[in-house]
Amino acid sequence: MAVWVHIDSICVCFVNRYLPSNGDIRLNYLPIINVKRIAFGFGLFFGLLTGVHSQESIHRPDLSGQPMLLYFRLGKALVDNGYMDNARTLRHLDEVLSDRSLTGRIDSINILSFASPDGNRKYNERLARQRSTAVKGYLVWKYPYLDQYRIHPRPQGENWQELRRLIAGDEHLPNREKVLQIIDHTSDSDHCKALLRKLDGGSSYRYIKERMLQYLRNAAVCLVWVKPDSLPALPRPVSPDTESLNKPCELLYPGMKSIRKQAQATFRNAQTKEKRPLFALKTNLLFDAALMPNVEIELPVGKHNRYSLNGELMFPWWLMDGDKYCLQILMGGLEGRYWLGNSKKRQTKEVLTGHFLGLYAGGGKYDLQWQDNGYQGEFFIAAGISYGYAHRIGRNLRMEYNIGIGLLRTNYEYYHTLDNYQTLLWQNNGRYTWLGPTKLKISLVWLFGRKSKLQKGGIK
Repeated sequence: MAVWVHIDSICVCFVNRYLPSNGDIRLNYLPIINVKRIAFGFGLFFGLLTGVHSQESIHRPDLSGQPMLLYFRLGKALVDNGYMDNARTLRHLDEVLSDRSLTGRIDSINILSFASPDGNRKYNERLARQRSTAVKGYLVWKYPYLDQYRIHPRPQGENWQELRRLIAGDEHLPNREKVLQIIDHTSDSDHCKALLRKLDGGSSYRYIKERMLQYLRNAAVCLVWVKPDSLPALPRPVSPDTESLNKPCELLYPGMKSIRKQAQATFRNAQTKEKRPLFALKTNLLFDAALMPNVEIELPVGKHNRYSLNGELMFPWWLMDGDKYCLQILMGGLEGRYWLGNSKKRQTKEVLTGHFLGLYAGGGKYDLQWQDNGYQGEFFIAAGISYGYAHRIGRNLRMEYNIGIGLLRTNYEYYHTLDNYQTLLWQNNGRYTWLGPTKLKISLVWLFGRKSKLQKGGIK
């Protein structure tokens, strides 16, 4: 390993000595024989250390020449695995950042983000900031062991410098020289865009928009290593693979909150489908407050969480203050419910939640007495329609609100009490019909369901 470091230092010295500041290599300044000796010496060293170098390369990925650019769709700030060459870039990042021994050597990660110079400048600057933030969020989510305070978003705004380079290198661009002149001599970006759109009826701008702008919507991930010899080269924009353009879009990181909400919803939906309650047990809190015991049972019916059948029973049977006051009611009812909402959404929505419409009927008998007078009789609700809403308040708890309008008919007998409320003197009888509200509920709901079993392949 010590020899390997020494060879790296020799390489650096060679480059520093014979590489001018402008980047042009001028080996013609050296005698030919010296160049041959140097090349032979390096060849000998590398030949002797081939085994050492190959052994180390097994554990250290090549960080040079690999694409480190993530491209974005027009107006988007989402890390998209299916767009352009992002799949290759993300594989390379995963190759580097999945190795804890390598990530421990990272001093910082700089994210340089850009927007294409089309549209409003302030909007593009905001979009560039959103893209760098999205990449940082993806890295924090994907590699939680990274120190997020060492990941630095560096939004750069509109990428005019790269646009000029692409224009200068494209010989097929109409009016290329005029386009370069406009870019070089127009300081205001919005004015520059306006001039480009007007040039030659917009032909040059259309060419730029169709062939170049997509390569300017990117974020460059630059890893700053502790050792300077490990700094990866930042490549120029590469043309995307044609196959990647035809792949369906796969969003890897639509924001941390979005991913968390989506994962929770997916798990909840899986539970809903597989842990469908056998029945729900209810009580009307309004009746409970009036000391009128009641119970309801609701059964889900059919598929897609669309239908249910609800049965109710109310049975207050009280004599108070001897026989002076009487509250005796025995009532039963049955209601069929249709749960509203889109069919696809209902399949993933929790059972017995949301808005519903109902059709109900019922009947019973009663004895209502207040001191000396009272009524007895039987009643029935021929038909009624109801509307309600139920929502979740706990893992197996729901709150339900329900109101119904129906037709009620009753045959009654009016009486008067004698002999200290021991004898009932019948006064008259009659029939009464009522059309209006016959149901009002605020119910607490308990769900009783079957347990899910986890097996290979998911929930069974």
